[in-house]
Amino acid sequence: MFLVTLLWSFNFITSKVAMRQWNPVLLTGWRTTLALLICLPLYWRERPHPWDWSMFWRFVGLGTLGMAANQLFFAMGVKRTSVAHGALIVGLTPLFVYLLSCAVGQEHFRPRKLIGMGLALAGISVLQAKSSVGASLVGDALVLLGCLTFTVFTVFSKPLSGKLSPIGTVTLNFLGAVVFLAPATITLSLDFPFRQLLPISWLCLLFMAAVPSVFCFLLYYRVLKQMPASKLTTFTYLQPVMASTMAIPLLGEAMSVGLLAGGLMILAGVYLTERF
Repeated sequence: MFLVTLLWSFNFITSKVAMRQWNPVLLTGWRTTLALLICLPLYWRERPHPWDWSMFWRFVGLGTLGMAANQLFFAMGVKRTSVAHGALIVGLTPLFVYLLSCAVGQEHFRPRKLIGMGLALAGISVLQAKSSVGASLVGDALVLLGCLTFTVFTVFSKPLSGKLSPIGTVTLNFLGAVVFLAPATITLSLDFPFRQLLPISWLCLLFMAAVPSVFCFLLYYRVLKQMPASKLTTFTYLQPVMASTMAIPLLGEAMSVGLLAGGLMILAGVYLTERF
């Protein structure tokens, strides 16, 4: 999970660079399509045990939510906000996963955790009180929507984590995402100036499809079989630190007092929530 978190943190940098030329909706469509094409040979080589149609639609539905909606909101949000803000918003994911896990009966609610949750939400308020350069409320809100979709995806994937192999699960997930995004992907591709894309933009697309999407989700599903959903996402609180640290030298983002204070409050709140 540390490796997954490191690669997902670097994905903030890659996405920010890709958004300089790509349309966020089109990028998500191509990213999920390439990810599916990478998965298919691995799927047929492994020949995972058969599934019924009920299971098929559940995995496809979760893929539409976790692979399509999540990545779409993420791409649109990162384009409109700073890497540091986006990563800190993503750092709230463990809190959302815990609350939803309690709501559906996967875990027991502990009132003491409200202290940590309150501190984390206060950190978000501080973060928004004085925006960093390149950050916006709209961008942060879009990233937050991505977190919420990933929360639902994580919690409802937990009961299904042992039904199929990781490659079988990821392949069906991306199939749902590709079908959901196909109308927008085809329509936007007709008029998009692909010849104007720089090599770095294509490299970003390939990296995002192969590494944060396929490789990381294969590892994520393997770990999901062995750990509670809320404990699994505690690694998410490392993303703000990793992504912000990378963004300073690679993208030239600055560290403000408001960003530092809000970030520390969010991380402390997430940490206390997990400790309690």
